Amino acid sequence: MYSEMLGNKYFLARNYDNAAKNFQYALQADPINKSAKKKLIICFTQIGQIEKAFESFYQLVKEDINFIIETDPVADDCPCAELTVKYGNILPYENESYDLKLMLAMLWLYCSAEKSLEFFKRILVENPGDPRIKEITSLIEEKIKPTNKPIH
Repeated sequence: MYSEMLGNKYFLARNYDNAAKNFQYALQADPINKSAKKKLIICFTQIGQIEKAFESFYQLVKEDINFIIETDPVADDCPCAELTVKYGNILPYENESYDLKLMLAMLWLYCSAEKSLEFFKRILVENPGDPRIKEITSLIEEKIKPTNKPIH
């Protein structure tokens, strides 16, 4: 028996494979469950399903980018900070895999939109043909650009 509650327990235990199975089941029952989608993205990155993670990430960012950007690492028990440390910061001159860069770009959005944008911009330079990367980059830029409201 699968459920979102069980998925959350597995997620807390960092058992991403079983958490993913439960979140996928929960999304079959409730396709608009953004909380399950957000956690499923992290699960997919940790079980090596980067393209599935990216497709889910892309859909959620288009639907509600703030839902990821406004993640509270403590309240949401989000492992993004520990995972970004685990995988490190890839410097532009390093010849790392596309999947690793994409995974870090996604994970960083949970912690730092600015850092996520850096990764997406690097990916865009190296792979300019993916319209999803362009769209995500634009959406993040739009979110973090300073507002130029006049001060009265």
